[in-house]
Amino acid sequence: MVHGFIKLRGNAGQGMLETSLAIFIAILLLGGIIRIWLWGNEQIVKRQQAYEASRVKAGTAEDDATLQWPVYTPAELTENMVLLNTSSGS
Repeated sequence: MVHGFIKLRGNAGQGMLETSLAIFIAILLLGGIIRIWLWGNEQIVKRQQAYEASRVKAGTAEDDATLQWPVYTPAELTENMVLLNTSSGS
């Protein structure tokens, strides 16, 4: 009986270690997902500002107007921005 108890205790320790590791990885994954989501929201705002600024020019254009496309080029999303939570410097 004592032998079975010791074996069970060893398995419980391994289970706790694996659970701790899984929770840590899940938190890192969630943090990366949130960072990508925040980057996407920033791009929506910047894109809309550039688009609205181009509307006045488009509405008052002469006959010799040229096509203004693309109006906005999104910032690059790098691994450092997601994994290390560093800003793009913009």
